Amino acid sequence: MRYPTLRTQNLIDNFFNDSMFSNFSYGSDIDIYREDDNYVIEVDLPGFDKEDIEIEFKKDVLTLRASFNESVEDTTDKNYVYRSRTTRNFFKQIRFEEVDGNDIDASYENGVLRVKLPVKVKEETVKRIEVR
Repeated sequence: MRYPTLRTQNLIDNFFNDSMFSNFSYGSDIDIYREDDNYVIEVDLPGFDKEDIEIEFKKDVLTLRASFNESVEDTTDKNYVYRSRTTRNFFKQIRFEEVDGNDIDASYENGVLRVKLPVKVKEETVKRIEVR
């Protein structure tokens, strides 16, 4: 048996370097529904702070982005073999063709992001066409 210690170390390294542990995207429950003259989006984002969340609306596309990186300053003199911290990322884009982008409202409470998008009021214009 050749270098059993190295083989064990390689197994440990492979386990912790597996893509399962590297910067995965955080999946969240999303509900979209119509309430009066608004679309409402509710996204479960537990553990994030309000400052971790970015919302943009451009060219009929709503972009929701959240990122959290846990950092802990170590003041001990421990000789760590492995140390891990939580990293979560969330990204979602949703197209809305009939939304008034100037009056979008968002709130974040108890781990739930709520975005309210007012539906554009369609003005029916009647145009008389002259017959020649």
